[in-house]
Order: sequence, then C-alpha cells, then structure tokens
Amino acid sequence: MNTNFYKILQHSKENQSIIAIYNDVGSNNFWAGYILDFNDEFFTMQHISKFGHKDGILIEPFFTINRIDVDDYCKCLNYLKEHQEELNKENTISFTTTAEENWMNQFLKQIADQTEYVSRLQLNNDSRFSGFIRNLTEEDFELKCVGAEGTDEGSLYFKIDDVSSIRVNDLEARRRLILYNYRRSIMRG
Repeated sequence: MNTNFYKILQHSKENQSIIAIYNDVGSNNFWAGYILDFNDEFFTMQHISKFGHKDGILIEPFFTINRIDVDDYCKCLNYLKEHQEELNKENTISFTTTAEENWMNQFLKQIADQTEYVSRLQLNNDSRFSGFIRNLTEEDFELKCVGAEGTDEGSLYFKIDDVSSIRVNDLEARRRLILYNYRRSIMRG
C-alpha cells in the first residue's frame, strides 16, 4: 500500500500526530486523533476530544475512510494534547459581590482590561460571545472576541443591560485562551 492515505496514517502512527478522518460523504462529522495501528482491513485510533484529552479508542473498517484532513484544527488539538497541564489548571479568581443596583457593571469592572483569562458572556439569554472586556463605561463595553479555535475575531460592542450571565475561566474559556496565545506566538515567531 503506497497511497497518500497510507502515508498520512503511517505518519500519524509514528509521531502521534492528530488527523481528522471523515467517514460520511457530505457530512461534517469526523473523528480526530492519532493512529495506533492499521492495515488494509481496519484502523485503530486514539480519539482526542476537543480539549486535547484522550477519549477512548476507535476501531473502524479501513474502507469507511472518505477523507483525511491534516488542517488547522488538527494542529490546535496537537497543541492542546501537549499542554494538558496548562489547560487543566484553573487559576483562582475571586470576585467581590455587591448589593448595588448596577451589580453587572461591578462584575464587569472586576474583569475588564485583563488578558489572564477569557470571559464568556450570554446576552439577552440567547447569544454567547467569548473574549476580553475592554473600554468599559457605565453603559457599554467592548469585547475583544476570541473564537472557538482561539482565533481573533475582532471587537464587538454591547450594552451592559443586555448581559444575562458571565462565565469566567471555565474549561472552554481556558481552551480558547491557550489557542489564542498559541496563534499569537506563531504570528510573532
């Protein structure tokens, strides 16, 4: 067997490099992980979750492989896999609660202008955005948006009254921050 599929699977097996395998034509569903072993009949893959954690072993027929990607998402998963300790470490953050009428503004003041962690906001009990709070006023603020794969998605501006809830430094936020910093280091380097 001397095909591109074979070469990619062999490289993944030898280097534990993450690949994405699609098995359904026209679908966006895929498995991400690295190959443990394969032959002409089947392959075994160490599945890797979106957080870079090992998530079981897949055993699938070789003929089901429709497409293999070695793309940006795979590079991000490789990076997360190698930085598990950083991802799993939740730094302690303390907030001072207040009985003031504009309590949301008080919490936003406590997380504004920092880049140590990503905040995730829900607006009007519907839309969700993640990033860094900046340029906070009594009425509104800027959110430097960080996408699901750590991409810089520019700035959005919101009214404070539209914020329904805030999540700070949860696992998803730490994942975004690690990938955001990873992408920035690549651009500088």
